[in-house]
Amino acid sequence: MMEDDDAFNVRIPNMSDEMMAAMANSRDIKIDGFSVSARGKPLLTNTSLTIAHGRRYGLVGPNGTGKTTVMKLLARRKIPVPEHIDILLVEQEVVGDDRSALQSVVAADVELQDLRKKKVELEDLMEKLAIGDSSVTEPVFKNEETGEENDLNAELNKTYERLNEKGDATAEARASKILHGLGFTVPKKDGSQGPDRFSMHNTTKSFSGGWRMRISLARALFIEPTCLLLDEPTNHLDLRAVIWLEEYLMRWKKTLVVVSHDRDFLSSVTTDIVHLHDHKLDQYKGSFDQFEEMYEIRRREANKAFEKYEKEMKAAKKASSKSKQQDVKDKAKKAQERKQGNKKNKGMMMDDDDDAPSQLPEKWADYQVKFSFPTPTELPPPLIGLNECSFEYPGLKGFSLDKIDLGIDMGTRVAIIGPNGAGKSTLMNLLAGDLEPTSGESRRSHALRIGRYSQHFVDVLAMDENPVEYLRRKYLKENGSSYKPEEIRAKLGRFGLPGHNHLTPIVKLSGGQKARVVFTAIGLSNPHILLLDEPTNHLDMQSIDALADALEEFEGGVVMITHDAHICEQVLDDEKSEIWVVDEGRVDKFNGDFAEYRKQLVAEIAAELDDEN
Repeated sequence: MMEDDDAFNVRIPNMSDEMMAAMANSRDIKIDGFSVSARGKPLLTNTSLTIAHGRRYGLVGPNGTGKTTVMKLLARRKIPVPEHIDILLVEQEVVGDDRSALQSVVAADVELQDLRKKKVELEDLMEKLAIGDSSVTEPVFKNEETGEENDLNAELNKTYERLNEKGDATAEARASKILHGLGFTVPKKDGSQGPDRFSMHNTTKSFSGGWRMRISLARALFIEPTCLLLDEPTNHLDLRAVIWLEEYLMRWKKTLVVVSHDRDFLSSVTTDIVHLHDHKLDQYKGSFDQFEEMYEIRRREANKAFEKYEKEMKAAKKASSKSKQQDVKDKAKKAQERKQGNKKNKGMMMDDDDDAPSQLPEKWADYQVKFSFPTPTELPPPLIGLNECSFEYPGLKGFSLDKIDLGIDMGTRVAIIGPNGAGKSTLMNLLAGDLEPTSGESRRSHALRIGRYSQHFVDVLAMDENPVEYLRRKYLKENGSSYKPEEIRAKLGRFGLPGHNHLTPIVKLSGGQKARVVFTAIGLSNPHILLLDEPTNHLDMQSIDALADALEEFEGGVVMITHDAHICEQVLDDEKSEIWVVDEGRVDKFNGDFAEYRKQLVAEIAAELDDEN
């Protein structure tokens, strides 16, 4: 957005001198009655926002409604933020260079680096004066703000004091703990290194984009801005790193605004919810779970009021009485005013504009989407079997999967979990037949059809085609005939792709929109087994709910790599469900369900963080 700031128009009401003075001294961010549009299209209309110091906000709403735009406008101060509040949005991966990940994180604290440099220079100067070096004279240091003058010794002591305040002695240790929490490896106590690929001592340029994004996140956590903005921070994190971040942010003392599709993460981390709905920012006190309850109450009340109003208006119109119609409108407006007065008592702080005109009741505009996968044809078991399989990549030392014994049939439900880089995607490729084991036996039914979703799904899409062209070219009906354009569009619509995007070149679609094209393609392939690698990363909550429902109803097998607890707990809910843990070259079945595994991790990580504090 930096290069495209002019595309966004932010309209802010004039502020009085008193309001400006209050804002200058406030620890909170508060703005009333502002609007945002993009190229003439309204995103927010006459809405309000309050971000109170020390609160942790979840910004939620369907994809495409403007959540990321709000975050960027705050970070760019297009939405007014008091000058004394430092605000930081983690939006780009750190640029790769020759610094290690650890050095990059510590370097994020610019003041600390300047103080360290100043200390070295002053100590060097002090040493030269002590030995009588005639080439140097003792300088006088003047504070530009106070006019106070310091000699060299006083200035050095002042620098030592500020370094101590900044935690200079523990900076590397603090940065190391953050990086370790996010999945980077540290030197072992016996002096040996962990796996080289993920060592925090490796150069930043040696890491992939996803890992450099972790470094950016670590830098932000290390410098602790007054207001931290995180946009989908759990994307591309493994389950342990997600839980560590969740526990870390629960202890965050400053202000936080986070966009996330992860229900459990939001419910644990947030103290308040900001819901972007119908071009407004509606604020709710409490966790995400509480927000969902209040939102449903509000939705039911709004629809009930609309149905009553509509019924009374129909009766008045039938009687051909304009006075009765006006009476119905006046009565409805007064009812809305009473609700407006009660909203704060229910924990809702929507818009906070007491002077806003009362609106007539309207039907609640709710965003809905429904996924579905076709019923697969029956195949005899086993559909996929790995017997005593091992795998190594040629030329890659330090990585292997050994003695894998696994099978998948119709109705199987599996979640694959483990650290990033442990081999989860490799195992998925072995199941799909994209990789052959180095040793052991790999078997799959000759008639088996597999539906694949990977984190690199864009690689399978034809970017120059639109979704309808791509899907019509790639998939035929079971009788061999082609799908009609309207049939493809109906299927795209069921997976939540808006109609105006059906004929848009795929290259111009967002990540979430491309994901919907891939899910539509999977459905068209009539799979017996679904192999899904982080399927929730580009989806909003409503789509994740729809996907979970579709997977629960699907009669074939489902294997997924995911850190999303909500979808795991919904889909893995019967005796055919299994948890496969990939770590240290092994694939082991966990004796318990996903909730038990997650609870175990939470306890371990919480204990670690509490010990550090």
